[in-house]
Amino acid sequence: MKLTRWAGEAAHPHLDGAPTQAAFVPFTVEASRTVPHPLAEVWAVLDGFSDVGGWSSSIHRSWAEDASPTGGIGAQRGCELMPGRTVFEEIVAYEPKASMQIDVYRSIGLPITSMTSVYRVEAEGPNSTRVSGHASLELNLPPVLLKALQTRLDAKLSERIEQAFADLETEVLRRATSA
Repeated sequence: MKLTRWAGEAAHPHLDGAPTQAAFVPFTVEASRTVPHPLAEVWAVLDGFSDVGGWSSSIHRSWAEDASPTGGIGAQRGCELMPGRTVFEEIVAYEPKASMQIDVYRSIGLPITSMTSVYRVEAEGPNSTRVSGHASLELNLPPVLLKALQTRLDAKLSERIEQAFADLETEVLRRATSA
């Protein structure tokens, strides 16, 4: 989006007269964790796409979107992060028991321009699974605010993905002990 001065508008004495442009600053985080459980058990939790609100402490509640498949490519969910702040996500790439890519296609109450998350699982042994995640996020905020908040946002995003993996491990353990 490009904003320019209207024809005939006087130049503001505190501005340089150059057009103002919105800028999107990407934030990217990566994390990984070894979960002491078989790959199939770890994948079963991740593959319950719309159930994430039941085990992730970062999500207030989640649900499957109407008329969407429940898993695999095309599955859609809503995730209320806190009241009034919701993202709507879709699986856009999927390899069973290996990886999935999730894109945010809409958000409410959040300045998200785009967001993509990729999760991968890999067996490290019969009872050990490596889970890794990569998330890229662009926010629609004024460039000055983004620059001021970048370090804090990077830390917060890293904390969120690491907490999601800790929550995942807790849920795998819960399911294994209740079976």
